Amino acid sequence: MVDKYIKLLRKISGGGVAVIDSGLSTELERQGLPMKKSHWSGTAAIDAFDILVNTHKSYIDAGAEIITVNSFASSRLVLGGEMSDALIEKINIKNIEAALEARHQSGAHDVIIAGSLSHQSSWRFAEGKVGEQIDNRISNEELIFAYHEMRVLFEREGVDLILLEMMSIPSRTTPLYDCVSLSSLPVWCGFSAKKDSRHNRLTSWHDNTIAFEENVKSAAAYDFDVLGIMHTSVDLISECISVIKRFHTGPLMAYPDSGYFKAPNWQFKDIISPQELLAFARLWRAEGVSIFGGCCGLGPEHTSQLKLLKNT
Repeated sequence: MVDKYIKLLRKISGGGVAVIDSGLSTELERQGLPMKKSHWSGTAAIDAFDILVNTHKSYIDAGAEIITVNSFASSRLVLGGEMSDALIEKINIKNIEAALEARHQSGAHDVIIAGSLSHQSSWRFAEGKVGEQIDNRISNEELIFAYHEMRVLFEREGVDLILLEMMSIPSRTTPLYDCVSLSSLPVWCGFSAKKDSRHNRLTSWHDNTIAFEENVKSAAAYDFDVLGIMHTSVDLISECISVIKRFHTGPLMAYPDSGYFKAPNWQFKDIISPQELLAFARLWRAEGVSIFGGCCGLGPEHTSQLKLLKNT
């Protein structure tokens, strides 16, 4: 029997399209789950397991072939200052269990489960404002320990691939890339970008002194299966894709956000409509993208539209 991941890659390499889910944490928030001040949705698996399972199911029902574990904000980089080692492990096992359970209940056995892994650290506040991620100092030893812990959990608990999300801080990405390169699981890498209005250039999401191109070049050296752009405004996606294509000849993915974050809550302002997203996605398809989804602010209704790409 052909492994479901191999089947997915064959479909993509044959000119097909794959659909990844849209925002998980923000969809939980839309359903009323409170977001925590320092760790956002990191404890959702123990706070509201059934809601998490049902959210995954809603994406599968909408047409997602890849669903994302709720682990963007559950590594010890985010949770370690408040929780014990045992509780961190329990939360992450439950996160994976929720995705597995949703796949089982849906009967969609070919759905791929992607373990989200980021270099995000806990949100820190001063004078009522959230601090910049680049100001959170983390030692290389702490990074390596946290990344290794998550990688082992993903391998042990049945995740199908590792999805690196919001890659944008080089001092944190290099040890992460080194770590996941040792994994038995395939790796997909998603960057995030902004436009530096002062110089009219694409930069790292978290640090506008870092050119977006530099982030892409450093990851491309690791030969990950898929590279792409995520958690980035729709109007920047095409430019980001053109940069990625200069360094990567494999499959490309794109899943933008819409709205904005005011910690700890997502602001659902001027959210792009599902139909508008589909129109953008058709342009990205023509530019070589084969994996489509949504990030923060987008929901199952956007996934339902993106699955129409399979018919074109």
